[in-house]
Amino acid sequence: MPLQNNCNRDNVFRAFVDPRYSASASAFCSTYIRPTVKATTTVKTTVTPAANGKRDLPVTTYPPSRLSSACSCILTATPSPTIVVTTVIATVSATTATTSPTACSAATPIVKNGDFESGSLAPWALTQVIPPLPDYAQYLTLGVSSPGFGGSKYAFRANNQVASSYVEIDIEQSLTVCAGTKYDFAAKFYITDARDGPQTFVEAFVDNTLIAINQASDAVGPPIVWKTLAGSFTATSDKAQLGIAFIATDYLNVEWAVDNVVVTPATA
Repeated sequence: MPLQNNCNRDNVFRAFVDPRYSASASAFCSTYIRPTVKATTTVKTTVTPAANGKRDLPVTTYPPSRLSSACSCILTATPSPTIVVTTVIATVSATTATTSPTACSAATPIVKNGDFESGSLAPWALTQVIPPLPDYAQYLTLGVSSPGFGGSKYAFRANNQVASSYVEIDIEQSLTVCAGTKYDFAAKFYITDARDGPQTFVEAFVDNTLIAINQASDAVGPPIVWKTLAGSFTATSDKAQLGIAFIATDYLNVEWAVDNVVVTPATA
């Protein structure tokens, strides 16, 4: 075994170069002094004989400095360092939060007190009367009264006895709806007039846009025939102003009634 110069021939060194132990010493030293990039703490090392049946290094405990010195002397070259590299790969899971649009659902019934069974007009409001009240109050009768459609108790009625070339009574209420949704409108109504002519009307409008009109009327007196007024509209915002107008031109003795006003999402 070649030796390096300037070696301290102490007991450890002499044991390592002893022909009886040199093979085991070389094997031990080749790993003992191999540089390793790794945090270790060694206080003392015990060199144990090999279990191969041959005489080997005696069991003796030596301080690390003496073992390193002796190993350096018996090895002809310093082995290449073993670099232990621990790579920690962090896996980052990215979770993208998606927010689904909140589905719009208008409270039902959309038209409040559409059957007037509360016995009052609210939340409807009387928004226009031509000719104006109270100047012509003695000629116009307006309000919720009996009977209603189909045997119900109440309906809204307006009776005109004004000698005027034009009469109009409007009732309106604000609806909560869903923007972009199409709605169907329906109501029951009747008109009676002395002439049974084409100049009496019931109209429905949303946000000042006409959605339904009917000119049908009956002669004054029973039987009263209820008819259906129907139309549709598409909401442009979450609010819509629904109105019903009762109109007559050059007529006296006209009566209008409306009941069962409903607005529902269109089915097709």
